[in-house]
Amino acid sequence: MRALPVLFTGLIAASVFTAACGSVDTPSASTQGTTTTTTSGGVGGAGGSGAATSSTDAATTTTDASSSASSGSTGGGGPDIGQPSNVYPAKHAAAPKVVTAGGPVLTAPKVWPIFFQGDKQTIIDATTDFFAKIGPSAYWPAAVSEYGVGALSSGPAKQLTEVAPAATTDDEIQAWLAAKLNNGDPAFPVPDSNTIIALTYPLGTSIDLQGSKSCQAFLGYHSNITLNAAHGNIDVSYLVIPRCSMQSTGMNELDAITDTGSHELAEAATDPYPQTNPAYAQVDNNHIYWLFALGGGENGDMCAQSAGASYKDPQIGYVVQRPWSNKAAAASHDPCVPAPAGQVYFNSVPLLNDTITLGGGGQSLKVKGVQIPIGSTKTIEIDLFSDAATNGPWQVEAHDLNEFMGGQPTLQFAFDAPGGQNGQKLHLSITPTKANQYKSEEFFIISTLGNQQNAWIGIVGN
Repeated sequence: MRALPVLFTGLIAASVFTAACGSVDTPSASTQGTTTTTTSGGVGGAGGSGAATSSTDAATTTTDASSSASSGSTGGGGPDIGQPSNVYPAKHAAAPKVVTAGGPVLTAPKVWPIFFQGDKQTIIDATTDFFAKIGPSAYWPAAVSEYGVGALSSGPAKQLTEVAPAATTDDEIQAWLAAKLNNGDPAFPVPDSNTIIALTYPLGTSIDLQGSKSCQAFLGYHSNITLNAAHGNIDVSYLVIPRCSMQSTGMNELDAITDTGSHELAEAATDPYPQTNPAYAQVDNNHIYWLFALGGGENGDMCAQSAGASYKDPQIGYVVQRPWSNKAAAASHDPCVPAPAGQVYFNSVPLLNDTITLGGGGQSLKVKGVQIPIGSTKTIEIDLFSDAATNGPWQVEAHDLNEFMGGQPTLQFAFDAPGGQNGQKLHLSITPTKANQYKSEEFFIISTLGNQQNAWIGIVGN
């Protein structure tokens, strides 16, 4: 699902949502599907090494929570954070990985754009042109080929004679679309295992997805339906793009459509049947809390909230969103691809040595985090790395998820230094002040140099 972005200190951040779709931008707190793959929380090294670091948490427990500074970027009095390294990247904990639940991907996806009566002809023409151009572009294989997805093509656009409803739900959309395809409506293609139906709704239509409203909680989503026995009970992928304003992010009406369209296409191709046979549907178990913090764990979700993820692709000519690459992340490069040409990637990674238990819905999962009782303080190491030399040190800050979502922060942070460079190690003291119902709190480590900003996510258990 394409989640509604929340702007905060330059980083686009959002929270969790779970729905009948591969990815959604929405503030909720449940996960989709069943966890099937576990990835160890090993440590990556310089040059892609998987060797474990010998660093350990330096823990300091206090009984007075007020003694810890709450600022996210405090400087120390000449702390020893080590010297910058000229070996790139410096050692750091392993990055998340988008994992498969075993379902198929689309080896020859074909998208069929569908519009409604009364929509703007300029929008129809431009959106159709976008769908025709994204497949042959360099963007498409960079975005999805590593997941086994093949070349994308597009069918002719269709404008229906019917007017879109003023309000509808995803259940109603599924029933309506299944009837169209099962009855052989000539406005729709004869579907096969590579079909993606792209439903673009006009301004004025409100869509309810499991109680969440379009443009208030999400910008788009994808899912699937199953056709009747006469059609072999095949699954058919579809995506929904409501008409939302993105003016707060500098996007116009068309930009919002193509940005969401690229996000959902990348997810529909890598996880075409999230309801019945999910594929690349979520992040690995040891980083499952990234899904909670970002609003989803598919390849589009993992980058949707990153600063600079959306850009106007010069070859396509439209705004698109960079999705997550497992290969780039494992190599300590910018995981959101295609990465900007000539840009050095840098980040700051918390060293999480404790095992904490996440629970909910009768299930529990153990992940690496930092265990801190409410009111106590613990200091963890923050490992700085870049994939090449930067033009100076970058600033490092910490913020909790509640703060990003406009609420009161429940974690207090204090750094021993305001930033550094590749190979240096900062130390972050964390004090949880209030527990939530899950007894865990996600936090963001934000790294900023000039107009470039990157983030890493950690979790506190109490």
